Amino acid sequence: MYFRQFHDTTSAAMSYLIADSSTGVAVAIDPTPDPCQGLVLKALLAERGFSLALILLTHTHGGVADDFLAHYPGAGIVVGPQGLRASVGQQVRHGEVLGFGNEVIQVIATPGHTADSLSYLWRDRLFCGDALALGGCPLQTDDDDCDPRSIYDSVVDRLFALPAETLVFPGHDAQGRTVSTIGEERSRNPFFLARSRDAFVTAFRGTRGATGVAPAWQ
Repeated sequence: MYFRQFHDTTSAAMSYLIADSSTGVAVAIDPTPDPCQGLVLKALLAERGFSLALILLTHTHGGVADDFLAHYPGAGIVVGPQGLRASVGQQVRHGEVLGFGNEVIQVIATPGHTADSLSYLWRDRLFCGDALALGGCPLQTDDDDCDPRSIYDSVVDRLFALPAETLVFPGHDAQGRTVSTIGEERSRNPFFLARSRDAFVTAFRGTRGATGVAPAWQ
């Protein structure tokens, strides 16, 4: 298998490439739609002889899917059931399984950051986009569908239910951190630690404009 993590220093956004080396079939998770930055991914695919079968988006803002169609022709786009411009891609729901080569990825619906937010579980690795920030509060948006109650439910009921050793790969780095584990986030993330749903919602709404790094809550 092949796994690669990409970091956009301008936006701190993280994206990922997974490939089944035996078949050459690859999937990209949240690749940049920017054509210049996308050249790195395209060059890597060509160098390795990989065929990009799927683009898995953890969430969408605006007409982003159209950009992916233009810059990554031939790859299927996967979005959540309420994904914007979803008619151009494949809409998936919680619990579905996606195959690529001899590998599979499980879809976990994690609405909250946006209504269509998804996480993807591959082997022992979780790709959660902006559903969960490492050691901090999930990123907020000005979208009407950003719902702290759904964020809490998605993280506590679905993501924290995964095995403690599951590796967590986020949508953005957290002050240089690019990977954590479910066990660490479950036991040490101050935004969720020993907090009720109502307490989380109140605190979340008080961090409007935050960058995803938790304050020192007591």
